[in-house]
Amino acid sequence: MSERIKGVMAAGLTAFNDDLSIDVQGTLDHSKWLLANGCDGVLLFGTTGEANSLSLKERLDFLDVLGGSGMPMNKLMIGTGCCALPDTVELTKKTLEIGIESALMLPPFYYKNPSDDGLFAHFARVIEAVGDDRMKVYLYHFPQMSAVPFSHDLIGRFLKEFPGVFCGIKDSSGDFANMKAMAETFDGFDVFAGTERYLLDTLKAGGVGTITATGNCTSSLCGAVYAAWKAGAPDMEGLQEQLTAQRLALQNYPAAAGLKELLARESGKASWRNVRAPFLPLPKEKADALVADMAKVNWQLPALAA
Repeated sequence: MSERIKGVMAAGLTAFNDDLSIDVQGTLDHSKWLLANGCDGVLLFGTTGEANSLSLKERLDFLDVLGGSGMPMNKLMIGTGCCALPDTVELTKKTLEIGIESALMLPPFYYKNPSDDGLFAHFARVIEAVGDDRMKVYLYHFPQMSAVPFSHDLIGRFLKEFPGVFCGIKDSSGDFANMKAMAETFDGFDVFAGTERYLLDTLKAGGVGTITATGNCTSSLCGAVYAAWKAGAPDMEGLQEQLTAQRLALQNYPAAAGLKELLARESGKASWRNVRAPFLPLPKEKADALVADMAKVNWQLPALAA
């Protein structure tokens, strides 16, 4: 098994062609750029990657190409959690087949208010059906979107019954108290803040980093904060303050559309604006406001290729 990914991870965007098919090469190129500009890893097929707007076949076909791309598989994580257990199993098996061990799993989220016993049964069956000791499962806690949270009792049960399988969590709840409590309670369980706003606080609490949507456009500064924390540098607080300001500005806009607008402007590649419905590209007035807001917080992006 490879070492666990820790530090800064962007929840990578999925690039689309003008016909809204996946721009596979564009998505891969962006992932490579993220790894070269502050990221220790990249999550593909997360919320910001519009995963739930992609078919199972599209995701499997993408993974086939990814497997032959020469990218460092030990720095990648794939979102494999679906409502249907067989889909989760198939995606996770394909992820492992191409050499990626880290899988981020949403709970089965369509049916609301499931019991902890029901959620435990779902994940237990996934693990049994995948049947691969290399698998590293990361829970995706995003109750605002999934409406299905992971309780601490359930996490403790996972860790007891499946030692070495459940490796961590992406907490996108925005509740830092919950992130801190998990980092302090569960030894060897890697807590990632779902926003770089809490990157430094999470590290100080015993967490391991961030997996963040806006990291698509703040990766370099995220990386600077992480490096400063590892080195014990005196400027870590100031860097985090600047990073927080950029995150707060970005989160006033729809994530996928806003981030893609910035990438389109910086790269000159208009197709970056393509999103799948129900998302829509930002109207020009709102796009201009986003650019103005980012200028106010001294946002800059390393050069992008068109």
